[in-house]
Amino acid sequence: MIIAFFVFLLLGLIATATPGAALGYAFVAVSGRLSRGARITWLLVLAAASSAVWFDWVGAANIWRPSIMVVSFTATLVSGITFLAREARMRRTPRYPMPVWPAWTPPTDSR
Repeated sequence: MIIAFFVFLLLGLIATATPGAALGYAFVAVSGRLSRGARITWLLVLAAASSAVWFDWVGAANIWRPSIMVVSFTATLVSGITFLAREARMRRTPRYPMPVWPAWTPPTDSR
């Protein structure tokens, strides 16, 4: 019985976090022209809006509503911030290849 409960919790977590994670990634992919500060601000607004949607979709007497909203907010925010950091790291990489070390010849054996 307890295993079934944990499976139910895991499936609920996946069903709650997946749309938020996809929404965070899609926002970062689409909002390339905005500045970093504007993107983070809009990502917070988007995360709050996506968790507010769960407020209406989940029944009024459901005890899991606050935790569902927190999971959705967190998934959207973590996904967006992760892909923003990945994008920033890709932009920081050197644009020109590093110079190749001059050819080194091993010393000759004098035996």
